[in-house]
Amino acid sequence: MSYDRPAMPLPNNMRNARFDRPPVPPPYVASKPHNSAPALPPRPLPSATSTNNEDILCSLISRMPASIQADNIFQSAISTDQPLSVFSRVSHPVPLPANTTTNGKATETNKFYGNMMIGDQTNPAWTHPYSFFWSKDSYFGMAVSYINASQRVFGPNSPPEYFFGPGGIKSFVFGAVDFTSADQMSLGFTNLTHLQAHVQVKKNNNQFILIPLVQGMGFATAVYYNMIPQLFSAVGYKSVAGATSPRSGIQKYKIVLQNNVTWSLYVTVPSGQSLALALANNNQIVGNKSVNGCIFQLVPDTNSAIDAAAGCYPNSGTLSGSVSGSTGQYTIAYGLSGSSNGGKTLMYACPHHVKSFTSAMSSKRINSSVDSVTMGQMTGYLTDTFELQVNVPSNIGFDPYSAIPGKSSPNYSNDVLNAIKSAAQTEALGDVVNESNVDSMYFGGKILAKYAWILYCCQYVIKDSSLVQTLTSNLKNAFGRFIGNTQILPLRYDTTWGGIISSGQSTQDFGNSYYNDHHFHYGYHVIAAAILAKVDRDNGGNWLSQNKTWVDNLVRDYSNPSSSDSYFPVFRSFDWFAGHSWAKGLFPSGDGKDEESSSEDVNAAYAIKLWGNVTGNQNLESIGNLELGIMNGSLNSYFLYLDNNTVEPSQIIPNKVSGILFENKIDHTTYFGTELQYIQMIHAIPITPMSGFIRSPVFVQQEWVEKLAAIVNNVEDGWRGILMLNRALSDPLSSYSFFVGSTFSTNYLDNGQSKTWSLTYSGAFS
Repeated sequence: MSYDRPAMPLPNNMRNARFDRPPVPPPYVASKPHNSAPALPPRPLPSATSTNNEDILCSLISRMPASIQADNIFQSAISTDQPLSVFSRVSHPVPLPANTTTNGKATETNKFYGNMMIGDQTNPAWTHPYSFFWSKDSYFGMAVSYINASQRVFGPNSPPEYFFGPGGIKSFVFGAVDFTSADQMSLGFTNLTHLQAHVQVKKNNNQFILIPLVQGMGFATAVYYNMIPQLFSAVGYKSVAGATSPRSGIQKYKIVLQNNVTWSLYVTVPSGQSLALALANNNQIVGNKSVNGCIFQLVPDTNSAIDAAAGCYPNSGTLSGSVSGSTGQYTIAYGLSGSSNGGKTLMYACPHHVKSFTSAMSSKRINSSVDSVTMGQMTGYLTDTFELQVNVPSNIGFDPYSAIPGKSSPNYSNDVLNAIKSAAQTEALGDVVNESNVDSMYFGGKILAKYAWILYCCQYVIKDSSLVQTLTSNLKNAFGRFIGNTQILPLRYDTTWGGIISSGQSTQDFGNSYYNDHHFHYGYHVIAAAILAKVDRDNGGNWLSQNKTWVDNLVRDYSNPSSSDSYFPVFRSFDWFAGHSWAKGLFPSGDGKDEESSSEDVNAAYAIKLWGNVTGNQNLESIGNLELGIMNGSLNSYFLYLDNNTVEPSQIIPNKVSGILFENKIDHTTYFGTELQYIQMIHAIPITPMSGFIRSPVFVQQEWVEKLAAIVNNVEDGWRGILMLNRALSDPLSSYSFFVGSTFSTNYLDNGQSKTWSLTYSGAFS
């Protein structure tokens, strides 16, 4: 769940830093360029062993990604039809920003660059390792910030509740002499997809600075069109020195800032043009004339291997992938602009990438490492592709699964079956129709999923046809309200951004109407529909064929795989670079996008997998499997902390979970409260067959011993049932004993959890 949480009390000197961008550190003084400033030192060319004849051009204009493999699971849309007419058409109260080119496609709402498109457009976009933000005060242009590990700010206590990267630091600002006031600037957006955005800092349609934003881009890159370059640093220049140029046409400088971070600056001047740079003062470098197509590139490293990538930058990303058995492969192919000696550009990979790279990537690695704020240390590669391979849970379906050695398949004793039957005889007759009649797609979906898993138990575990018949009928009626769109807050189709949203206010249902949490909310509905469709079909019914389009509409909203579906953005929620989803939609955030419930992210991907299986959409099933395989690596790097985790700062590992993960902050709390059971178990709910694939027995046992065992007996509400069912992932016998014990109370059940399923899951392996 995700919505704006009130600020927690903080020391005055930290208050702004944690939740908002603080003022920029000194020096701040803006200075006008001095045309008479001395030119920067000369940049000698390399020795005669390297000449222009040896250059391997990436492309003079742009090289598009390699062709997509024939079995690419992303090649087909779920549908290209209009959304169902039951969803009334509305315009969103948050408009698209001016100067946005959509080419008739829906616009992303939960992506890394989203901050730049909403509010006052000055909040940062994180590409990792950099963040970029529109600078409208003192220095005019696009600011670049890089935070190294030593700059992280940690909260009090041990372990600290949070850490973050200080905001608003303008390591550099890509500016221009042509901008003399903030009102001369505007932002423009083109080439918007789930993997890139082209941002223009515009004076007019002919004069602008192009900032291509691609996650993992090795250079902070700006391309000047008909403008006089001006490179500011609010941190301040400590020294600027010429360095050996990679080749003719590229100027190279070594820059040390006042914070002692050393950068390399490459300036690629187009053929037939010239540019001289001068250090005007300790805060700005200026050019002597207007240039058209001149490329400025910055990187906080001086490794000479990077020279081979200078002049070349990624302009786009294209995703392809396949699944075969238990192996999933995916590639992000980067389109390149410019030219470089090595024919490739510089990209930085996150820890979960490096662990999953194919052997072909090893020769592309260079000895360059930089820090991200929340995703660990990143590693440099000279490449135009990321090629990765992961293990996927193709063998996990609807049946309970355990990662405990020797317990992967369910095995029910007669006593366990009798206990499940006893619970089901009460719970299967529950009033799912009225219980799901709530003003929340999230809570309504949880109720539907709870009863769907009870239905699974009745059909396939205890095999009680009478209970199956009754519950199937009731679930169909409950779904009928949502399919007919007659729930308390009906859904609507937003024609502005392109998506299915609640008719509630922005503060209702966790911000669903502003695109918060769609994968959480709709994932519950989709997984419930998959179970109902399977059971109904196995009993000769046709509910699937009658209602498939409605469920497909929800899937398309949060997980449309193809740009040929123009009604929904491609992968609104899942971030194929970060390796997990982002929950925050159209709300500005000083710390970037965030996600709280990693386990409900898993549930959303599991829903895609099961719905693909039931509907015979093999590509969709494979996409779900591939997302789950990727999350097994990313979540266990950034959200779930084994004792030996070396990705995140060692100080926070004893927290065992992230709490809320932002792009610029990890905060061991939740949006709905600070009780320890909330913080830990929001990363566990719901417990499904997929839980054991992500949450290893070793992690669950460590978390139990270090965090949960001491509090469980003091928890008297539904979180206790979640705590104890989670324990089944490492100690199923203790878990089962709790649910079958004489002291068990239904007060211990969350509204999305049943005793029937809890006994079925824990009893399968006890």
